[in-house]
Amino acid sequence: MAERTKLWYLKNVNLFHEMSADQMAMVERTTVMKEIRRKEVLYLPGDAGDRVYVLKRGVVKIATLLEDGREMILALLRPGEVFGEEAVLDTAPRDHMAEAYDDALICIINRNDFMEMMRSHPGMAFKVTKLIGFRLRTFRARVESLLFKGAPARLAQILLDLGAEHGVKDSAGIVLPLKLSQQDLANLIGLTRESVNLALADFRRRGLVEVDGRTIRILKPDELRATP
Repeated sequence: MAERTKLWYLKNVNLFHEMSADQMAMVERTTVMKEIRRKEVLYLPGDAGDRVYVLKRGVVKIATLLEDGREMILALLRPGEVFGEEAVLDTAPRDHMAEAYDDALICIINRNDFMEMMRSHPGMAFKVTKLIGFRLRTFRARVESLLFKGAPARLAQILLDLGAEHGVKDSAGIVLPLKLSQQDLANLIGLTRESVNLALADFRRRGLVEVDGRTIRILKPDELRATP
């Protein structure tokens, strides 16, 4: 990959904004860009927290395993997002997994270089702290919002959230380009695949969504939002 292309990617990450030319040169020297394929695992629970990652293209799944062995998807990350930073800061083992949900391009920064970047650029350390706090609040709010909702309302909420984060508007509605399986949707909201199947079939019958294979289009977001 050309160095100019690599620097362009790095400059378009919010975490590195406001860095000087010398600081950006340090970032460029100490980072590695890597292509990863769908389902490629970046790290697992218990792995050492010795790297930080920046997603430049594609989608990365952040997930954890519940006590009964089921997977709970915590997030589907978008390009420009940083992940893996929390374990690096306190040297704790990973408590979740990261896997390529789609083919992706990532930027890898080892722990020592990342710590040096934050020492030389205090504004970056502040952004990392804000990022960790925001993630924790987001996960907590999501769990709390699902606790008192039935299956249809949970599914409606996650479809709307994914539409806001990843959706592409077209003349008919909002397309979710993530190629989500019904099991993926179930893992996002703590339900069984069968429950998702029933709720999704009802949404289709009511004309709220359109499903073509693994592609979902939200047709009536306002009515979907009102699902009890």
